[in-house]
Amino acid sequence: MAFLVSAVFLLIIVIDMEHKLILHVVTFPAAIVFVVIGLLNPEMSLGRTLLGGAVGFGMFFLLYLLGGIFARTIAGGKENADDEIALGFGDVTLATIIGLAVGFPGVIEALLRGILAAGLFSIAFLIYMKMRRRYSAFTPIPYGPFLILGAWWVYFLGTNTLEKILGM
Repeated sequence: MAFLVSAVFLLIIVIDMEHKLILHVVTFPAAIVFVVIGLLNPEMSLGRTLLGGAVGFGMFFLLYLLGGIFARTIAGGKENADDEIALGFGDVTLATIIGLAVGFPGVIEALLRGILAAGLFSIAFLIYMKMRRRYSAFTPIPYGPFLILGAWWVYFLGTNTLEKILGM
């Protein structure tokens, strides 16, 4: 089962790195497969699996909406506001399948780890580009690989941190 989850995540990484897209044609079937895997996993239950997916969707849907507001604000009401998307809906569906893969409360830790990894990379990338005098504001960086890094962390190493805090 870990091989199948990793294969889906690797496919998403490659597509996101090459095209800066997370395709629904990949995430929708993966969602069904991850629910079945959650049912077959003795440490998970249907409730934990579905709650993980719902929390992942909810967290990133809120960020997606906030990103849209940010993009419209930066564009200053211009008609090309949709061209500057801070966070795409593919990231929302990715967060959903990450939640289905790791369940609840693992989804929270997985997504937070992914966000932290993306932030650290962005800071290093910004410094590197500034040093080379090639800095450009709003340079798009694929977000999916970082979210998947957090998901792999939780999927293979567990969620000791949040489970201890939440007492689960």
